[in-house]
Amino acid sequence: YTKLEVVNFVLDLAGYTIERPLQQLSLLEPSFGSGRFLLAATERLISSLKTQRVDLEEIDLKYAIRGVELSRESYEFTKREMFLLLLNSGFTQIRAEEMVERWLICGDYLLTDFEKEFDVIVGNPPYLRQESIPAELLAEYRTRFSTMYDRADLYVPFIEKSLGLLKKG
Repeated sequence: YTKLEVVNFVLDLAGYTIERPLQQLSLLEPSFGSGRFLLAATERLISSLKTQRVDLEEIDLKYAIRGVELSRESYEFTKREMFLLLLNSGFTQIRAEEMVERWLICGDYLLTDFEKEFDVIVGNPPYLRQESIPAELLAEYRTRFSTMYDRADLYVPFIEKSLGLLKKG
């Protein structure tokens, strides 16, 4: 998966820095794997809130972060890590559980619908040749994504969908 130095570089390039009121932004990680981007983004969000002296129990963070992962094992690992990070940062157990349940999705990003657009989308999409995708699923992807043609790799429709989920500007 992605090295932490690269994760931090990408978050910096995206402007997801603790000097900003990150609670006003919404961040998506489409294929979170071991959670490097999500955990680093969450640490930055918490640092930003603490710098602003925001009450962690009162702030609405429903749309602050969202992550999707297909692998159940990776999802469960990251879910545990995210919960512990939130708990150790001052959130109550109930609030940490609610946030993790709201923020993390175990499923296929390309088939997942979202209720809103995002300010920041970061991550390292899967690199999977289309020959490795089951025929029925490949057919579904091709109906949804114009970039999924010929011998396109799976990362291509990930980028297409992500561009469509970004807020204007």
